[in-house]
Amino acid sequence: MARIAVSTLILVALVAGVAAYVLTGSFLGSLPPIGWGWVTLPVVALIDVLLAVRVRSAISDGGVGQDRSQMHPLTIARCAALGQASAVLGAAAGGLGAGLCLYFLPRLGDLAAASDELPAAVAVLVSGALLVGAGLFLESACETPPSDDDSGGLAQPT
Repeated sequence: MARIAVSTLILVALVAGVAAYVLTGSFLGSLPPIGWGWVTLPVVALIDVLLAVRVRSAISDGGVGQDRSQMHPLTIARCAALGQASAVLGAAAGGLGAGLCLYFLPRLGDLAAASDELPAAVAVLVSGALLVGAGLFLESACETPPSDDDSGGLAQPT
């Protein structure tokens, strides 16, 4: 599985930020408040970090295999996919939070909703950044370390 590109995460964040800015300007009166929905993002980030620590310790201890006492390689691949999905979700949430912050900050004195929603928008931005970091950490923890006898495709001198 190929690692997720940073350019992909930046593109997702930019698209989400622009969409949040434009849609908030168009539909501000009919949008529900942000509320506490952002709390799930740090929870998922915590789960990602815990999984990364578990996977990293299994790989470093040689506990990867198909025995019941070992971590199955397919489980590690699923964790890598979860890390990539978490990073993309975090980028989207971070972009959404950034777009909302950019919309609300200049309008703090004019809009009552701006002062009400700005703390939640900042929380979405920070939680999205945490989730990106945790997702990338989980993805990197699932990488197979190079073997000792791997010569990079070059013949060893005799």
